[in-house]
Amino acid sequence: MKCVMCDNKKELKKSQATIKYKECGLDNVTLHGVECHRCDQCGEEYYGFGDQEQLHSLIAKALVLKKGILNGKELRFLRTFLGLSGAMFATRVAVAKETISRFETGSRPISKTFDVLVKSLVANKLPDRDYDFHDHWLKQQGKNFKLIELNAEKDGWHLKLAA
Repeated sequence: MKCVMCDNKKELKKSQATIKYKECGLDNVTLHGVECHRCDQCGEEYYGFGDQEQLHSLIAKALVLKKGILNGKELRFLRTFLGLSGAMFATRVAVAKETISRFETGSRPISKTFDVLVKSLVANKLPDRDYDFHDHWLKQQGKNFKLIELNAEKDGWHLKLAA
């Protein structure tokens, strides 16, 4: 891999990095073992996230299993994970698009009922659930965590929730 920001003709140095994954829109996601290429001449860094579909599915799974109500940024992440615009999502969940916007910006709190609805929609899209979703809600077995950490391994991403 060569740098596209400068005229450096040398191959970029490859390493592993731990980064905050702000690109997903959440403040509490950390990725360990991310492939990083760095240009010695200009300092530009390029990250390889591997299978982003798997990565985003694991973040969505963590949010579905979260104990407590989603916040606005988490709702926005899940809506985009579902592949829906604000207007399409609003139609699907039968609320005004302005309400979705208020939820996502934090100017209006998300109700428990709406939280359960969104988590249900997302859970139905997730591949190969390894938990009983109904028991999860009926027994209120959610997980309390502040950080979502994912480790890059040879077979893909692995989820770790940090208290």
